[in-house]
Amino acid sequence: MKSIKMIKPIKPFKNLEEEANFWDTHDTSEIFKNPKVSMSDLLELEPKKDVVMTVRVQKVVKDRIEKMARIKGVNSTTLSRMWLIERLIKEDTGNPKFAF
Repeated sequence: MKSIKMIKPIKPFKNLEEEANFWDTHDTSEIFKNPKVSMSDLLELEPKKDVVMTVRVQKVVKDRIEKMARIKGVNSTTLSRMWLIERLIKEDTGNPKFAF
């Protein structure tokens, strides 16, 4: 795994919602010194996912997800996973049994 030098340290996040909010409201160029950090470098920092889940949807739904993902600059799988996690957090707020 590559080491990425940071301008200022980021305090640990309390939960995924706090982390998502942080990255939604901060420009990574303010945080990372090296402007040539690639997406693959950042993906190496993400924990590996070890379970696969298949979800069947209508073609029109898949096409809309892919279009929205392109607009957001992520792939459709990542966007779908983000939405699932956001919904789980929303549904399970206050239930420590389902904490991430």
